[in-house]
Amino acid sequence: MANNQPNILFIMTDQHIAGVSGFGGDPFVNTPNLDKLASRSIQFDTAACASPLCTTSRMCMLTGKEVHHCAAWSNHWVIFPEHTTWPGHFAEHGYTTCLVGKMHFGGKDQLNGFQHRPYGDFRHGLGHQPDPISMFPGYAGARSAGHTEIPESLLQDVVVTREALSFLREHQDAQPRKPWFICPSYSRPHPPFTAPGRYIHRYRDKIPPADIPDGHADGMAPYAASYLDRFSDLTPEGSVRGREAYYACVDFVDDCIGELLNGLENDGLLENTVIIYTSDHGEMLGQHGLWGKTVYYEPAVAVPLLITGPGVKTGHAHVTHPVSLMDLFPTTAVLAGLPIPKGLDGVDLSPVLAEPDTAASPRDYAPCSFYKYGGLVNLEKNPNREDQPHGAWRSGRDERYKYVEIEGGTPLLFDLREDPNEHENLAGHTDHQARCRAMHAALYRDFSWEAAHAQLAADRERLPAFKSGLRPSTPNQYRLPDGRIFDAEGALYGARWLALPDETSGGIIPQQFG
Repeated sequence: MANNQPNILFIMTDQHIAGVSGFGGDPFVNTPNLDKLASRSIQFDTAACASPLCTTSRMCMLTGKEVHHCAAWSNHWVIFPEHTTWPGHFAEHGYTTCLVGKMHFGGKDQLNGFQHRPYGDFRHGLGHQPDPISMFPGYAGARSAGHTEIPESLLQDVVVTREALSFLREHQDAQPRKPWFICPSYSRPHPPFTAPGRYIHRYRDKIPPADIPDGHADGMAPYAASYLDRFSDLTPEGSVRGREAYYACVDFVDDCIGELLNGLENDGLLENTVIIYTSDHGEMLGQHGLWGKTVYYEPAVAVPLLITGPGVKTGHAHVTHPVSLMDLFPTTAVLAGLPIPKGLDGVDLSPVLAEPDTAASPRDYAPCSFYKYGGLVNLEKNPNREDQPHGAWRSGRDERYKYVEIEGGTPLLFDLREDPNEHENLAGHTDHQARCRAMHAALYRDFSWEAAHAQLAADRERLPAFKSGLRPSTPNQYRLPDGRIFDAEGALYGARWLALPDETSGGIIPQQFG
C-alpha cells in the first residue's frame, strides 16, 4: 500500500452538546484546545447522530447504517458479523486500526474491526467509572454531580490520552510507513458529572439554569413528557449544580484532548493525518425539564463535528448542510482512496470538505430514530409493545426544519432558526403542510413501522447467540498484546482501606480544599 495514504485520528467524546464549546458559541465554557482545532477545521453546524443513545449511535456510525439496518435497537446490542465496520474496512485495506477507551460494545466481539484495543470497557456494563466510588456499580447522573473521588491519574479520560499516545508511538517505531486509524474514545462529559475540583470551582455560580418557559410540559408530546418524572426529585439548586459540573467535564476532557494533540504534534504524528472530532450524541441538561438523551430535541440529537487534514480545504469554514455521523465511514474511505462498501446509508462528504463554500448538500435531510422498546429482550415478560405507548420516533432535519413522527402520535415540525428551543409545533399549520408531506415521504421512502417491528423481532431471535455472558464490570480494563484482559479497578472499588476519615493514624492528612 502506498505510504501517502492519510492516517485517521478519530477523537470522540460521549454526550457532548453541540453548542457547549467555544467554537460552538457558548460564552461560559473553556475549550481552548478544541477551539484551536476548530480554527483549522471544517465545522458542520447541523451535524446529527443517527440515534441518541450510546450503543445505538456508535453502531450506526461504525456501520454507516440506520438503526433498522444494523440492529442498533438499544444499549448492549451487537454488530452482527454480516456488517462491514468502518475500522474493519480500513484494516482490510492495509491500515493498522486501534480503539482506546469506551465504545459500549455488547456481545462477544469487543473489537468489531479494530485490530488493537489496549484499554476499554470490555465487560460492557456501564461503560463509565462509577463516581463517587461509593456508588459502585452505578452512578446517579446530575444527582451526584461535583468533585470526583477518583485520583486524577486513574480517570478514564486521562488513561485514554496516555494509552493512545503510547500506542501510536509504539506503532511509529515498529511500522513507520504503515497508515493507521485510531479512535481515542473519551467518557466525559457523560454522567457521572464529576471532575477534578479546579474544574468544578471554575464554573461555580457562573452557569445559568436551563431556560424552561412556564407551561412547557403542556405542549410536549406524550413521548417526551414521559421522561419528565425521571428527575422530578432534582431540586432547582441540584439542577444548576448538575449544569455546572457538566461544563466542568467538558473543560476537563478538552484538556485531555489538548494533551493528546500536543503530544502527537510534538512527535510529528499529525503529518498527513485526517483529524475528526465529534460526540456520539448530546445531553438535554435540564432543557424542557429533561436530562439525558433518547428524545428528538436538538440538545440530545445534534453533535459537534470538526474535520481537518488531507483532502480538506485549509482554514476554518462553517457548513450548514445537514450531515450524519453515518457519513464519516464513506467520507474517510474516499479521503483514504478506498472503495465505499455497498449498502451504506451514510453519504460521502468529501466534496463538501474540499469546497465547503460551493459544494452542494450531499443529503436532503439527516435522519435520526430511537426505539424505546428496543431494549426489551425478555419476550416472556414483554411479548408485545403495547405496554410502551408512543415508544419510538423517527425524525429528519434539513438546514432549517426538523420533522418528527412518533409512532402512533401526532407529527411535529420545528423551525430551528426561529424557534431553536423547539417549543412551537408547526405541523398543524396550513402554510407548512407541503413541507410536512415532503419530509414524511422522505422518511418513509425505505421504511415502515411494520417492517421495523418485524426486523426487531428477527434480530431479537438472533441476539442471544452473540451475547458474551460476561458479568458487567467497570470500564477500566487493559488488553495485553497476547489478548489477555485484566481489570484495573481493584484499587478503587475493592480497596483495602488503611485509614478511615475519622482516624488520625498512619499519617493521613485531611484534604484542605473541597
